[in-house]
Amino acid sequence: MAYTGNIQSYSPSYYDVMAYLHSIPITTEVKENVGRRLVNEVTEPALAKAYATLDELGKLKDDWDGEGALPISQNVMQNMKNVLLISENSDWEGWMISPDVNATLGLQSKKSRACVSLGAKEFSYYVRKNGVRMAASHVDFDPQVFLNVLRVIERR
Repeated sequence: MAYTGNIQSYSPSYYDVMAYLHSIPITTEVKENVGRRLVNEVTEPALAKAYATLDELGKLKDDWDGEGALPISQNVMQNMKNVLLISENSDWEGWMISPDVNATLGLQSKKSRACVSLGAKEFSYYVRKNGVRMAASHVDFDPQVFLNVLRVIERR
């Protein structure tokens, strides 16, 4: 259905969206990432929920908890977006994403006693499962390294 000027009656197809996307002067890599996100949001509910959660957390303002909490840093938000872009749906089935009061993000595992803290330049994690403890602090952030840590934690 083509756009008729009435937003309520407009329902673009995937083709319409991709045609519009490819008409915008941005890099091919960005176009491919946006296209992948559109597909993920339709077909992969856990990954779509992670995107939606991140979008909501990005709206937090100063003092969002009534106790002086800082909004999530833009660098932290970009780090998480970079991870989501290389993620698969199954990577997010076991994780909850929440804000931390110091402008970072926290991830908690639904399957094990595990938590991960994501900052602007580094991350830390802790997991205790089946009597085995695994932890690290101040790990330099790299999207693939971060994602690999999440995967290892969930497999343990």
